[in-house]
Amino acid sequence: MDAELTVRAICRALVLPPGGLVLVGFLGLALLKRWPRLGRALVATAFGLLLLLSLPLIDGALTRAAECCAPLDATRLPPADVIVVLGGGVTPGAVGFLPSASTLERLDYAAQLGRLTGLPLFLSGGAVQGREPEAEVMARTFKGDFGLEARWLETRSRTTEENATMSAPLLRSLGLTRVLLVTSAVHMRRSRAEFRAAGIEAIPAPTRASGPSPAGVRAWLPSAESLVRSHAALYELAGELVARVSGRR
Repeated sequence: MDAELTVRAICRALVLPPGGLVLVGFLGLALLKRWPRLGRALVATAFGLLLLLSLPLIDGALTRAAECCAPLDATRLPPADVIVVLGGGVTPGAVGFLPSASTLERLDYAAQLGRLTGLPLFLSGGAVQGREPEAEVMARTFKGDFGLEARWLETRSRTTEENATMSAPLLRSLGLTRVLLVTSAVHMRRSRAEFRAAGIEAIPAPTRASGPSPAGVRAWLPSAESLVRSHAALYELAGELVARVSGRR
């Protein structure tokens, strides 16, 4: 991982839950002796926010705030030139690397769209932390598990912004300017904006949208899964905010 990605990873760990809230809690503990009221307030804030972000009710609200688009209507698919699938990570397997659960979900949906539309497939995702490029892992999975051949691979990008900026020149050189963009629903808002900023008309094709939050007592039962989803939603919302504040979009 290069310096830029290392800095991003550190910032993400220090700011987003649970890391950011754990640091606030430790800071509160350190201040208890000298400034007890402030210390207790920080500890209570960290604990309270960590608990809230672990609730299905809260994770559902954050996820819906991060999402931007409903799933496509399979009976009325819009015209496009190509299906672009963004990588969502790979994981070491018994032999070589395998798609992460998020990537596999995207591949499954892209395969369905490919069969429905007959459009060619374009895969985007490079190597992170010395792993095999995501696009190559996805292409192998497409062929082995879905019986489909990806037409083009972009294997250098490591971030969502690079997915767009490195895919756009190749897409334009092929005359492909209107794409069905496949990624996770929570990742779609930022992905679509990056591709549009790079000059590519991106039609959102999210894998699935979040359903309603659990009702009754279940909505108030904390879980690790809810904390993970809250983290993902906050990461996407923060990424969009940074892009706007920095003037990139």
